[in-house]
Amino acid sequence: MSVDDLPDNVVSIFDKAQQAEGRRRMVEVWEAAYLQQGQSLTDKSTADSLRVAVDVMTLLLNGAAAGDVIDEGQRDRLLAIFQIGHVAADEFQS
Repeated sequence: MSVDDLPDNVVSIFDKAQQAEGRRRMVEVWEAAYLQQGQSLTDKSTADSLRVAVDVMTLLLNGAAAGDVIDEGQRDRLLAIFQIGHVAADEFQS
């Protein structure tokens, strides 16, 4: 899977994010994005960097919901998608 393939698949992947197959595919999306930049989540510092990025995105989404920029349902859906970044970082480190 390459990042170039993503636009056609991303919505259906997000819809399946709570399912095992959807989660697995989202993990592949994270790794594919890093591979295109010459990095990999198998590298501890890269995986740690992804965890930090996901934590920052979580703070931003919570702030957007608190400021009524997005509603809680939108926040929760986006958080479910982004939190898979933690799963990806952990999976490639095990």
